[in-house]
Amino acid sequence: MITRLCVPRRIPLRAGAYRGVTVVELLTLLALLVVLAALAIPTISPIVSRYRVRGAAWQVAGDLRLARQRAVTIKKRFRFCVAGCAVPIPAGGYSVEREEGAMGSGTWVNEQGVASRLPPDVTIGVNAVPTFTLTGTAASGTVTVSNLLGAYEVTVAQSGRVRVCEGACP
Repeated sequence: MITRLCVPRRIPLRAGAYRGVTVVELLTLLALLVVLAALAIPTISPIVSRYRVRGAAWQVAGDLRLARQRAVTIKKRFRFCVAGCAVPIPAGGYSVEREEGAMGSGTWVNEQGVASRLPPDVTIGVNAVPTFTLTGTAASGTVTVSNLLGAYEVTVAQSGRVRVCEGACP
């Protein structure tokens, strides 16, 4: 008697219980998705531009911090260069360079041989060239990274500290 209770029952399926998706339903869903995407793209575009300028500011800050670390490690001066550099600088680009030869010789070399680039809609400006010494201190300066939707300042203090501020640093 117990064996009869364990046997699964077969339930007959009704005709038409399972149904597929028609081509009309697929086309309706596809049209709805296209309309939603068309409405969402203009909303997302400014967000992407804000993240581009923010990412560019943090990229510059990271390169400045690395330059300070390299200056202390190899006992050579490093500078952040936007114009008049050892390598050609494209618009929206910069170079981090090491001083070659004796200190104060004025001969600068880009170790990678190429300039760093920022996203196409981001511009960069420098009020004074930040230069790191052998001890990690710096000739202070401010690098401004901006686009149509915002600006960030990357400041280098005389102590060598690098800060990133949205807008202007206090």
